[in-house]
Amino acid sequence: MSALTDRLPGLSPPARRLFDRFWAAAGAVSVRTKILGIVLGLVLMLGAGVTLQVRTTLRNALSHELHNRGVSITRDVAARSVDLILVHDLYGVYQLLQDTLTNNEDVRYAFIVSPQGEVLAHTFGDGFPLELVGVNAVESAERYHLQKIITEEGAIWDFAVPIFDGRAGVARVGLSEQAMQTTLGNVTRQLLITTIVVSLVGVAAAMFLTWLITRPVLDLVDVTRAVARGDLSQTAPHWADDEIGLLSDSFNAMIGDLATARAESEAFNAELLRRNRELAVLNEVAQAVSRQQDLDEMLDNALRRVLDLMNLEAGWILLLEANGTRPRIVCSVNIPAEVARREERGGFPHCQCGKLIEERRPLFITPLDETCPVYGLCLADRRVVSGHVAVPLISKSQVLGTLNIACANPKCLSDEDLQLLGAIGRQLGVAVENARLWEEVRQKEAARGQLLEKIITAQEEERKRIARELHDGASQSLTSLMVGLKVLEGLHSPAEVRQHLSNLRDVAAETLETVHDMALELRPSVLDDVGLVAALDRYVAEYQRRFDVRVDSRAIGFEGRRLPPAIETTLYRIVQEALTNVVRHSGAQHASVLLEWTSRHVRAIVEDNGCGFDVSSARQERKLGLYGMEERATLIGGSLRIESQIGVGTTIVVDVPVIEALARGRT
Repeated sequence: MSALTDRLPGLSPPARRLFDRFWAAAGAVSVRTKILGIVLGLVLMLGAGVTLQVRTTLRNALSHELHNRGVSITRDVAARSVDLILVHDLYGVYQLLQDTLTNNEDVRYAFIVSPQGEVLAHTFGDGFPLELVGVNAVESAERYHLQKIITEEGAIWDFAVPIFDGRAGVARVGLSEQAMQTTLGNVTRQLLITTIVVSLVGVAAAMFLTWLITRPVLDLVDVTRAVARGDLSQTAPHWADDEIGLLSDSFNAMIGDLATARAESEAFNAELLRRNRELAVLNEVAQAVSRQQDLDEMLDNALRRVLDLMNLEAGWILLLEANGTRPRIVCSVNIPAEVARREERGGFPHCQCGKLIEERRPLFITPLDETCPVYGLCLADRRVVSGHVAVPLISKSQVLGTLNIACANPKCLSDEDLQLLGAIGRQLGVAVENARLWEEVRQKEAARGQLLEKIITAQEEERKRIARELHDGASQSLTSLMVGLKVLEGLHSPAEVRQHLSNLRDVAAETLETVHDMALELRPSVLDDVGLVAALDRYVAEYQRRFDVRVDSRAIGFEGRRLPPAIETTLYRIVQEALTNVVRHSGAQHASVLLEWTSRHVRAIVEDNGCGFDVSSARQERKLGLYGMEERATLIGGSLRIESQIGVGTTIVVDVPVIEALARGRT
């Protein structure tokens, strides 16, 4: 006891004596009793903790679910009652509330309050509690407001949602949490019963476990005492394949293990040296590919490092194009140019080493086929190449090319060397992928800069046009108004005054129409007021009036629904740009615009019967109009697809996932 308390110097003498008494009592208890106490205590603590945690978590989850259901039901009632309230169909409103009460068992009441505070319809039968109207108030700018009410049957969650921004009233729905409390009680009882059953099972298992543990431990103690006396003939019995059995086996094998320790140490040192060599090679390759350089130069440096570190003479690296079929020799060492060109023209992937595209591992090709480009090749020391290693350059499970090393000796590389080359191939594959991605990013940034320059130029041109129209139109009209008003001051005849006022009204009306047209060109107000479908219908009508192109416009699935403003504006501008391209480039006589809202996506399709164009060439040239539409679609989480053939026409499809669109609307 004193040895244990000596490790606790911070204890006072009375506390030390108290601890000694406790430890003396606890130490006198058998191991079996200790294990039983620990198991039972842990089971009870775990059961109580799990019960409390599950009850808390379940309460939070059910409360969250009840909250979401209440908001959803109330917003649904508010949305569906707008038209009924506007047409004063109070019976329809009452039927809507009754259907809501019938279809949702948690709903205890529902009613509609007018903006003046009058109850338009309710589900309370003949007696509506008027004090309930003022319990929960919601502002027109709020999406909803929740107020918990304590009643005789328990807590009621009262949800209030403004109808038509509060201009048509407020929808109120009350949900009871009685079902939630019942569920919590049932789950708590089940967890407590489970805790009791598990406790009983745990005690029984602990009793059996203590017997299994203590018996072989006592036998092992007897054996250790015999070994301590110098009797090495004793062996510990093997009771079971557990930790104690493993301890017995380890104790029995201890002397034999000491004899083999040196051999194992030497083997470990050899493995350590091999791993150190592999890491050194990988580090050299990593340094070669980490410098800022173009792709061909980077791979050439990496190839030379690999050949030097592995004491080999010749090799080459071949890359595949994006489609995975067209090979290109990017670098070679001690390989004649003609041999490299043959490999590029007719070799991979149709030769023997083409199998690595499927196997995705290094292949030692030997003997070489006569059709192999390096067949019969002589190295610098006059040795003839008898085989070569083909190592796939892999990134994201895709073969981007091959690292090839020529060998005059079939045993020039071991299995460990092949594994090392496989790791180098994966490292180079990632480097190639990163280099291509950086190049793609650079090209995109260049195109983005051109697009930004074009946008700034277009903005400045638009400002100049607006300033010119204001000066030539509205400014002159206002000047005419000022002159007319000055003339009006000198008139005395009522008839002349009325005639002059009529002329001034015409000038003011013309000025107002000019300013209104300019505002519509900058931002169509109908897009904010009514939505995307109406805005496009108006734009299509104006488009057909200005240009000799017939356009069919159709919308599916937008009845009574609106997209978030950012999504509507982006789709409007993409369709506007697509129709502008129809006039500028396609020479089409007919076009169509389709808007479709399904459960999975919102889609806009613009088609024309014009001359069409080569999509791949346009993408390579980074046409700013197409790039701008793609950028707009990407910014709202969608995608843009262009289908066109010369002489056939063009189809532009914009897809925006509904989940993405609604998420952007909530943010």
